[in-house]
Amino acid sequence: MDAHSTTLALGGGGARGVAHLGVIQALLEAGLTVDRIVGVSIGSLAGAMYAFDPDIHRVQQTALNYLLSEPFQRHQKLMFGAGGSGGDAESTGGVFAWYSRAKDYLRANRIFHRVISHPSLLPGVVLRDVVDHLLPDADIADATIPLSVVAVDLRSGHKVILERGSVREAVRASSALPAIFPPVDLEGMLLCDVGVFYSLPTTVARAYGTSQVIAADVSSDMRRIEDCGTALDVMMRMDEIGESLFRKHVRDAADLVISPDVSGIQWFDFSKPAELIATGLAAGREALRGWSRSLTEA
Repeated sequence: MDAHSTTLALGGGGARGVAHLGVIQALLEAGLTVDRIVGVSIGSLAGAMYAFDPDIHRVQQTALNYLLSEPFQRHQKLMFGAGGSGGDAESTGGVFAWYSRAKDYLRANRIFHRVISHPSLLPGVVLRDVVDHLLPDADIADATIPLSVVAVDLRSGHKVILERGSVREAVRASSALPAIFPPVDLEGMLLCDVGVFYSLPTTVARAYGTSQVIAADVSSDMRRIEDCGTALDVMMRMDEIGESLFRKHVRDAADLVISPDVSGIQWFDFSKPAELIATGLAAGREALRGWSRSLTEA
């Protein structure tokens, strides 16, 4: 096995996933070769951007230009109010931190009817616009770096790994957070984000068996809460706990896990993309220094 050859597993975490672009830069600086990318949720978007354009600095600039653009800011205002950021600190943590925000959104906008009569709280055009701006209209199989996009099929209940077909549709499917964005109907499947449970695709990356696996984990740590006041609170808390426990289990499938300190960023807050990239770069450099040293001493 080539010690420089790497399968990169990029996890979910909403806006925190912008840090993936800094992690990739750190890997390249260390002389590693990314020979496959496996992404889930925001990790599939960041991974696909790099897979189709292996110039990480150009990819970073493309992301910055879009996330700071007027069209994206309009989406942020539509979804979460002026500025697209701020608000109270997350009360639930993890990938299910959207719940506390969604409750406020429901109360403020009186859209309970939408919850019981539509497949999602937000229209699909929001996620489609993001993906269409950042990714080419191309087949996954044509990526410069082999790419695997992970989602879940609601119809069969099975995890799905997409390696061909429209990269835009695949990334939309992998990023369609359940109940927030509508699932994607694709080739007889009804696909959505499996990151609410399987947020770090290390076992899929390991299954390729051709190289070492390095994972980037941009989820936040569990936080203590004082109460679960409603039945829905209990269900959401149990889902959060399940995701956290499973993530700890799958971390062992990676040779190295890079965990940028993005716990202070809410999943929907894209207001500081440059800082997120810098955080990912710093975490990657630090982790790789320690890892290289341990390999040398072994």
